[in-house]
Amino acid sequence: MGHHLIQIRPQPVPGWVLHWPVCTCGWTGYVLRTQQMAQDQADEHLAEHLPTTSPAQPALFDLQGES
Repeated sequence: MGHHLIQIRPQPVPGWVLHWPVCTCGWTGYVLRTQQMAQDQADEHLAEHLPTTSPAQPALFDLQGES
């Protein structure tokens, strides 16, 4: 499996700056108007290609239930 490091590259155009998410695996997202939209698209790409991690190990003792 390839590495997935996302870089959001600015794409200057007259009047504003667009944002282009690019991954080291070769994936390129859409050129988008806001950085948040580009980050959302990058997050979706990572969610599709990275294994999900299991939740943290549960506590051995439940201290909240004790009075």
